[in-house]
Amino acid sequence: MPLRTYLAVQAEVFPEAYKSEEAFRDRVLALLKPLEGTPSPRLAAFPELFGLPLLLHLEGEVGFKDLLKDPLLPWRRAKKAYGVFHRVMAEAARAFGAYLLSGSLLAPPYEEELARGRFARTPLFQNLALFFNPEGRRLAQVPKMELTPPERWLLRGRFGPHLVETRAGRVGILICLDGFYEKHLSRLDALGAEVLLQPSANPAPWERPWPWDPTRKEGEVWLASARERLLGRENLRVLLNPMLNGRILSLAFEGRSGIYTQGEALRLAQSPVGDEALLLTL
Repeated sequence: MPLRTYLAVQAEVFPEAYKSEEAFRDRVLALLKPLEGTPSPRLAAFPELFGLPLLLHLEGEVGFKDLLKDPLLPWRRAKKAYGVFHRVMAEAARAFGAYLLSGSLLAPPYEEELARGRFARTPLFQNLALFFNPEGRRLAQVPKMELTPPERWLLRGRFGPHLVETRAGRVGILICLDGFYEKHLSRLDALGAEVLLQPSANPAPWERPWPWDPTRKEGEVWLASARERLLGRENLRVLLNPMLNGRILSLAFEGRSGIYTQGEALRLAQSPVGDEALLLTL
């Protein structure tokens, strides 16, 4: 059965929501509440870096002195943050009976095996999104492939888990900048993806002059690109672009989330800041 309900979650960063597993669970469930009573199959998506503050705030803040005392602290915190992120998102997928894209966090690409439990083959961090089915099973762990300058220390992902075949159709997942590269878009389209999830976090003022053409504004270019991204595609019909806003460390994020079809926005956030649920039922 094809998807009937789509939810793109625009979310603001509130550090207090990341200080414990309980607080994070409450935040996630509250943001997904608009799914209650909607027809299934359902698909919901959180923004890029939605889980990153867990690494910074879970069970206490981390400072430079802490790193000097324990050089392995980033890896310990990453494993704990990943565990909370995975658990809460799996619970949320089950609670709402939805296919769920978690948004992303920064962590090594963890694997699981019966004897070893959760482990990482590499100590290098990636920008990772998790995709769950309505039973709470992780269907894919999706790495970002194209990195912005602040992300160049991360390990680049390779194309692979970015296309997921579900009972409700084929879903493509491209994290933010990946979705602006035609080679990735055309590949997913040719492989039969019908829905594209592009979780984003734009670390720039929405109304600033666009650096590559100062006669246009950042948000204007972003929205025009989203409306045009599916034009002429063979299979891609719907684009969900949930966006993060607020501050993480020295970066301030803004962006209007949207749900798009070929050539038009079906749902668009009212503001580039604050929480907003973009719900589309068919």
